[in-house]
Amino acid sequence: MSREQLSQHVLREDAELRLNQQGRAQAGAQPLPHADNPQRLLHELQVYQVELELQNEQLEAARAWIEAALASYTELYDFAPVPYFTLTRSGAITETNLAGARLLGSERSRVIDKRLGVFVAESDRPRVAACLKSLFATQSDAHCEVTLVARDGTRRTVEMSTTLANDGETCRAVLADVSERSARERQTRRLADAFTMASEAMFLSDQHGVITDVNHAFSALTGFAPDQVLGQHRRMLFCESRSPGLDEDIAHGLALKGSWSGDIWNEHRDGAPYRVAAHIGTMRDSSGAQCCVMRFSRHD
Repeated sequence: MSREQLSQHVLREDAELRLNQQGRAQAGAQPLPHADNPQRLLHELQVYQVELELQNEQLEAARAWIEAALASYTELYDFAPVPYFTLTRSGAITETNLAGARLLGSERSRVIDKRLGVFVAESDRPRVAACLKSLFATQSDAHCEVTLVARDGTRRTVEMSTTLANDGETCRAVLADVSERSARERQTRRLADAFTMASEAMFLSDQHGVITDVNHAFSALTGFAPDQVLGQHRRMLFCESRSPGLDEDIAHGLALKGSWSGDIWNEHRDGAPYRVAAHIGTMRDSSGAQCCVMRFSRHD
């Protein structure tokens, strides 16, 4: 028996049961052998009517379930805090949720059918096009970071993550606002550049005095290349014969005040001693661990 035949058989049994429960079945209708018997025909019509009633109830239940699921999906999609978009190959927006419209700084009806690139900084539009081209060509998820420019001129850095839709002709895109993270990264890069290019010799060390980074001026003044000092203790730079107990004095000052300043006799890589004015202070790195930064210049 096929699945369809089984379904019809079950429906027939359910209809017979309901008919009997309602007392609508014709007495003696079941044993009648002839299809043209009026009582049998009436019974068959009654069963068929109940079958239609059952099917209609099933359809109503299915429609109610679909409507509830659609309402739940619509609410989940529309009111999700994350901006969602459906894009064509050319980047035209066919769908977006409320968070997406807010991110673009416009009403939802005003962004549908417009290209996402319209809301992207002109310099970043080729990046969006390349991201979509890669997605549809490779059918693999693609990502890019671009700057959005809202109607009011507000600029936000977003990370766009795209995945191919089931139809193969559109894609789903999630735009995550990473403006704060991007700003922190730019600030970190600026600080790193300021450290690296500073005219004053500088090095970073952990709280135990082990050197973790040096700048260009450090190598120029000390004669040591970075790989010769990284991982070494800062006291390797000191001229111990002229500055006995200096490292202990620095550690005591850092523990007591959080900083230390004074004149130091260092020893150049070639062994020649030289005097510097130095300052060392404490700070926290990106992980929250305490570290030290020391800057020094040759004493006039």
